[in-house]
Amino acid sequence: MNTETPPSKFPAYVAVLVGGLLLLSGLAAVVGYLGLPFAAFGEDVLGPQLGQMAGMFLGLVCGALAVYHGLMSILNHRSHPLKLPPVFLFWIVFAVVLGLGNVTLNFGVAADYLFPPVFLLGAALPTIGVLAWAGRRLGWPITWRQGALAVVAGSTLSIFVAILVETFLPYLAYLLIAPLEFLAYGFGDLFYGGGNFLERLFFSPLIIVFLITTALAAPIPEEFAKALALPIFGRQRITNERQALMIGLACGAGFAILENMLYEGLYAQYNGWSWGGVTLLRGVGAILHTLCAGLVALGWFRMRESGVGKLIKAYLLAVGLHTLWNGGFEVFVYITGLDYYGGLGPSFSFYGTAVEVLLVIYLVSLSLGLWWLLHHIINGMARGIEPAITPEAVSPRVLAAWAFASALVIIPIGAALGGAWDQIVAIMFAG
Repeated sequence: MNTETPPSKFPAYVAVLVGGLLLLSGLAAVVGYLGLPFAAFGEDVLGPQLGQMAGMFLGLVCGALAVYHGLMSILNHRSHPLKLPPVFLFWIVFAVVLGLGNVTLNFGVAADYLFPPVFLLGAALPTIGVLAWAGRRLGWPITWRQGALAVVAGSTLSIFVAILVETFLPYLAYLLIAPLEFLAYGFGDLFYGGGNFLERLFFSPLIIVFLITTALAAPIPEEFAKALALPIFGRQRITNERQALMIGLACGAGFAILENMLYEGLYAQYNGWSWGGVTLLRGVGAILHTLCAGLVALGWFRMRESGVGKLIKAYLLAVGLHTLWNGGFEVFVYITGLDYYGGLGPSFSFYGTAVEVLLVIYLVSLSLGLWWLLHHIINGMARGIEPAITPEAVSPRVLAAWAFASALVIIPIGAALGGAWDQIVAIMFAG
């Protein structure tokens, strides 16, 4: 006789309710998307149109998925295994999207209408491609319902909680550390005065504080927020490590799509050609949010038998990897933004300043390392063993190679930011 209590239907009712509200907001975004170019004829409305597209994604895609799968759960309809096309198809379509996006954006081919859908695909395809790659190697361990609701949770609940915590975390630090009072007044002054807020921020000394805060403080609440969907699914629905990892990857994918739209939208508004460059860069780095959420999900699952220490280690590893990425990408955003506002040329170019190139190399190398880590974890599961989330030991040779590679990146960046790069180049190549 089976005495196990069936999983609660409460999350399904919540999904239907929240999904219905999202659908309404998505319909409102559609009205704005179709009507805004006419209402503001002759004005630059690309930025608002990209915002409308984000609203349409949350409403029409996430909202529809939440309502449908919530209702199917309430009605006890069985969900089929989640299966996606091969990952190479995602990258082929992504390449086409980059080409179409650059044409519509830079040659003015009805950009207000045609570019936003392409923009959404550019933000989503590489991230969903990570799910396709991992799911195929894990044997498609979750259902369409689990995968869809995990993506929805990452795009909505996790984003909301992360924004909420990241908003109040600096104020908490301000209350606890009295010397930070002058920083609060300094940031407040940036919101007043003429000109563009971003321009004033890029040329303010407070940009250093902003970069450090983003690189260090953002990963802490974001990795926590992405893990919130796991308790919603519950232990009865997540029965093995493959399911835990895949649901974590899906939550991270939902989060990454919205964050990609934020950064890629910024470049699309201010420098058209740079949209393709930063979209490609973030496409290669699509592994970041997915893997970090997957690591925390594995730690959460292993906590059942091994204690909370497994979860803490996984969370700290995810925060550390996230910080490594943010430390490079936020500096990249600052330098390219400074180029744009200072009128120094294109904000993204593989053949531009050495600092930009080095940062791109660093971020791509880090992304490849993250792909290797995910491959290592999945291969361990395929062999029926429990792969370690963190390595037990790192050889001195590997540490020395990592330190040397880091020095090759950090020293030129520091020299360039300090104004010494031109002199170093002149000494090395003047003959």
